[in-house]
Amino acid sequence: MKNKNFYNIVITLIAIILLVIVIFLIIDKRTSFITEEEALKIALQNASVVRENVTITATNKDREDRKYEFEFFDDYYEYDVEIDMITGKVIKIEKDAKKGVNIENNSNETITLEEAKVVALSYLNLDNSEVTFTKNKLDLENGILIYELEFFTIDMEYEIDINAYNKEVIRVEKDNRNYLNAGNNSNAGHNSSNYIGASKAKDIVLNHSGINDHVIWKRTEFDFENNIPVYEIEFYYNNIEYNYEINAINGNIIKYEIDRDY
Repeated sequence: MKNKNFYNIVITLIAIILLVIVIFLIIDKRTSFITEEEALKIALQNASVVRENVTITATNKDREDRKYEFEFFDDYYEYDVEIDMITGKVIKIEKDAKKGVNIENNSNETITLEEAKVVALSYLNLDNSEVTFTKNKLDLENGILIYELEFFTIDMEYEIDINAYNKEVIRVEKDNRNYLNAGNNSNAGHNSSNYIGASKAKDIVLNHSGINDHVIWKRTEFDFENNIPVYEIEFYYNNIEYNYEINAINGNIIKYEIDRDY
């Protein structure tokens, strides 16, 4: 009798396992995925290149995260693109100048920061009213002056490097904010159109510190702290370091530090 009950339990467990497998296979089969070829076409279009002009070095199908990953290069740049397997949306795109390739022209004159912003927005087909800039930096890389810009829209985060001599776009990185924050619903209700902007945040910290000129800006970044959108700002004045966190919605100072030993 005991053996019969044992066998019944075993058979029931096997039946349940088989049923779960069948259900999983049905659900997986009904899920519509774009093909790798379709994803590659989307990747090339968003990288603004044609297939004949690039060499594809890597393709990967990440079933766990449900995305296609592509790496390819042309004569001047290397590209890294990720495409959502279901929706076909671009999750990430990176564009980097190839090592050893000099894209600088012979001019010694550099464009202004505002001109670099115009180039960046034009390249990405964005309007200034759509974006919030979080980083504006002029840096020297491999003997070339580069504007490093970071900004975001409601849906995307962007990093773009602009050659300060010839307006060439050297590197682009785009991250889908909805994809990145899919597991954090607490951030979903924030609308970037309600943010005060990095420029206003700088005005707030200067007004609070009582400093009006001769400031050296070190860092201005946008982030979430305890699910609150904030601007993290660092600057120097008379060899003193100032650190601020500003609520990106209402402009309140969340915290600040002054390092007089710097």
